Amino acid sequence: MDAKEKNLKKLARTNVLMNFVKKNKGNWDHQAWEEFCAYLETKNYMPIDLAAVGSLLEAKKAAYLEKNK
Repeated sequence: MDAKEKNLKKLARTNVLMNFVKKNKGNWDHQAWEEFCAYLETKNYMPIDLAAVGSLLEAKKAAYLEKNK
């Protein structure tokens, strides 16, 4: 397993993704995404596959929106 995979698994085990989704009420723009990526870097999640992070966020977003209909 390479560093990107390890960091993705580490991130997936936290509440960081859902906290971002909740903070943005399931809706964010490109600037918020870039700020989130910068946050991940400050928290030592880099290197990481940002496309995979995006997929995880979309799954969390779907769960959040379903729960908050």
